[in-house]
Amino acid sequence: MDDDRGSGFDPIEIPLEGEGPFQLPLCTDLAAIAIGEALAFLQLETSEGQRVDIPVPIGLLVELSEAVAEALQVATASRDGPMVQ
Repeated sequence: MDDDRGSGFDPIEIPLEGEGPFQLPLCTDLAAIAIGEALAFLQLETSEGQRVDIPVPIGLLVELSEAVAEALQVATASRDGPMVQ
């Protein structure tokens, strides 16, 4: 698998006033995922109703998908208790 991270995309900086670190307000909805050839955008809606687009390289999106699937399996297994075979 090709690793698209760090392949020519400049970091995006959003200047914010005050001392950091800064966190986005709690996101309440994943509105969409816009996918291009090498870059995807996670389009989220904040608790204040603002849309936030987060650029993610496709390779990282695949890794996130795998990590989320594994985390959900662990969370489900711990919630439901050990499986009896």
